[in-house]
Amino acid sequence: MRLMFELLCKVFIKDHENTEDEKVREDYGTFFSILSIFCNILMVIFKLIVSFLSNSVSIRADALNNLSDVGSNLAAYFGFKLSSKHPDADHPYGHGRMEYVAGMIVSFLILLVGLGSIRDSIVKILNPDKIVFSYLSLFVLIVSVFIKLFMAYVNNKAGNRIDSQTLKAAGADSMNDAIMTLATISSLIIFHLLHVNIDAYIGLAVSLFVLKAGIEIFRNVLDTILGKAPDKKLIEQIEKDIRSHDGILGIHDLLLHDYGPSHRFMSLHAEVDADVPILETHDLIDNIENEILNKYKILTSIHMDPVDTKDQLTAKLKEQVKEIVISINKDYNIHDFRIVKGPSHTNLVFDVLIPADDKISHEELKKEISDKVSEISDTYHCVIQVDHSFV
Repeated sequence: MRLMFELLCKVFIKDHENTEDEKVREDYGTFFSILSIFCNILMVIFKLIVSFLSNSVSIRADALNNLSDVGSNLAAYFGFKLSSKHPDADHPYGHGRMEYVAGMIVSFLILLVGLGSIRDSIVKILNPDKIVFSYLSLFVLIVSVFIKLFMAYVNNKAGNRIDSQTLKAAGADSMNDAIMTLATISSLIIFHLLHVNIDAYIGLAVSLFVLKAGIEIFRNVLDTILGKAPDKKLIEQIEKDIRSHDGILGIHDLLLHDYGPSHRFMSLHAEVDADVPILETHDLIDNIENEILNKYKILTSIHMDPVDTKDQLTAKLKEQVKEIVISINKDYNIHDFRIVKGPSHTNLVFDVLIPADDKISHEELKKEISDKVSEISDTYHCVIQVDHSFV
């Protein structure tokens, strides 16, 4: 199947190896959506014919599931087409999230078919009909399994290659279909050999399987639309790349916004030496922003935070405060530390960064830190801003 996949890509997708290009990415999504539509329509026709000939509710449920797949593939097709539209005045960040909307439509269609099939299966359990076994039915279903396995492979392969949730969902759905069709085949064979009619029960199991797949796809797409946390390894690599530049003392307040594949925007604060000429630092920041864009296809905006590296008191107090904060929770950290001296007291101004899911009271945390800092000297007053991490 790997050779077939590569051949299809080479023949039908121009410049297929350049998957970072938006046009190539669109071509992948469009082609494999059309291929899936064609395969599913063929299976719907043959399975419906066979289901009426054999009077099998499980085959009919399988056929209706393939019909929903056609709708899913159409949604994916239009999702790829619309997501590639150029940004406009009303949508300055582009239309990339249309691909996620397509994934949501896919999940709704799967859920709708699953619920309908559950209803039909329960009716057949209460009022069973006789199944008519035929080798034609068996042959069509076996062929269907191989087609679905092929579709699962190529959609997953294409989805991984262009990092598309929609194609990955289509691949997972096709794999589920193959498993469900195998269950249908088993019901036919059991009836033929043992004359035991478990067709409606298999149909119910198949329908529940469809429903579960729809719920999982819905949850995955919903997480993306709501704004799930970015990939941890990606963030770690980006931070490593930025810190590798001489002149970057630290980074914080990193935000990554996902407006669809190839439409990501990032902002962060970079701590730099206050004594380095501003034009030199600005040139460094520009180079880092371009590096991230070229390497990760993420449009980045970096805010410069000047740090006084020569004031020994500031450096000493920063380390002391950092130790205090980490002693409260090892996952806490500080940034934007500075001191403001006065005749009677000195203000220690800084931000405390805590995990996104931390439920600690901000006021209690500020008081605990302030109390411990006052033990160093009662002339030190803390001015604290508590931030939750977005990555």
